[in-house]
Amino acid sequence: TIHDLIYIRYPQFFKYIDRKIYDYKFRAACKNADRIIAISKQTKRDIIQYFGTDANKINVVYQGCDEIFYSPASADVKNEVSKLYQLPSAFLLCVGTLEERKNQLLILKASTLLPSHFKLVLVGKATQYANELRQFIEDNKLQNRVQLLENVAFAHLPAIYQLAKIFVYPSKFEGFGIPILEALNCGVPVIATTGSCLEEAGGPNSIYVSPENQEELAAAMMKVWNDGNLAQQMILDGKEYALNFRDEKISNDLMEVYQSL
Repeated sequence: TIHDLIYIRYPQFFKYIDRKIYDYKFRAACKNADRIIAISKQTKRDIIQYFGTDANKINVVYQGCDEIFYSPASADVKNEVSKLYQLPSAFLLCVGTLEERKNQLLILKASTLLPSHFKLVLVGKATQYANELRQFIEDNKLQNRVQLLENVAFAHLPAIYQLAKIFVYPSKFEGFGIPILEALNCGVPVIATTGSCLEEAGGPNSIYVSPENQEELAAAMMKVWNDGNLAQQMILDGKEYALNFRDEKISNDLMEVYQSL
């Protein structure tokens, strides 16, 4: 099973020795294995492109997300989590490591084009890129509109998702995009980006914008924020689409691959 080949597309995010180990393992696996499982169509395309592997040798079997995201949090839990992290009453949410590939700067740039009542919460482990985000926040006087949260307890994530008005995932490239699936299961409208596999994770009724275009992202966020009917339809369609990634279906798909051998 191969999750992604991001180390080839974005080598700057990986240590030299790690890239060498990944490359040796993945190339050997693709050459020697009878079947290869890719966790998205995007990863399958990358395996074909970078390794020259026969497409007929590769099966796509998607991933799921933790079942903790399947159930609504109680009002008490939401209140507790909201107070603990001092969350705004309505906010945009992005969950993921604060790193260049995840492209959180795009949301900050888009936020400068939106009214001041648009608040943003970024949840994720900070890397060097976080300093760039903080500098942008300071330079553009967004301190009262943006929160960066590190060390959030995993058990609190579902409530944070469910308290959000919109989930925004502007990543430049992913192998799949599990946070999108977490958001769909939590009943949050999703806005993501084109260019990798996020359409596979988010389905046909989420909204996708260019990872380089803050005007397009700002317009999409404004549209979903202000149109309650659209947001509700995205929530319903998203929850239905997310059923395609439950454990039973994934395990059945995996079993079919193994039995085919």
